Amino acid sequence: MNIVKSLAIAFAFVGAAITMQAAAKVEVIQSSSPALAKGATFAWAPMRAFGTGVPDPAITNEIAVDRLRTTTEAMLETRGYRLTEDPAEADLLVAYTVIMQPETGGKLKADGADCGLPFCPTAGDYRLDASQHTQGTLVLDLIERETGRLVWRATSKKRVTGKDVSEAKLTVLLRDMTKALPTQ
Repeated sequence: MNIVKSLAIAFAFVGAAITMQAAAKVEVIQSSSPALAKGATFAWAPMRAFGTGVPDPAITNEIAVDRLRTTTEAMLETRGYRLTEDPAEADLLVAYTVIMQPETGGKLKADGADCGLPFCPTAGDYRLDASQHTQGTLVLDLIERETGRLVWRATSKKRVTGKDVSEAKLTVLLRDMTKALPTQ
């Protein structure tokens, strides 16, 4: 295989990797705390949920916020934590941040080169297809009420649409985010 074909194949793979819509990537950080033990109580932090970026009305609305809260509560309860309504009595305080950022992507397409590869060494017409999407990040924090110290954080980042706030998709997302919680 010559160098031109090798480069063409490499560019094709890079282009495909850039334009593919990836599943949510979840990152978790945790410190040791007795408050993270199974059976610990949790309540919503007294502060309001925090959002930054450019809101997408299909994603950031009262229905989506309610689904996020109830799904978070359900996922924490399935991990062995117990909901209490009074934050002053909880072992852990739960807070979340939603970050929405518009992004633009592009895909270079070749027409008329007839070499069978997306990027051909022969002359042809090329066009750039641009697309716009929303990059969403959800940060879920568990704060030790007694000390005010952050003891667990899960961050999920992916391209989002209005379909991502369905109960089914939120359940899958929050299950992935909370599966690293201790259950001893």
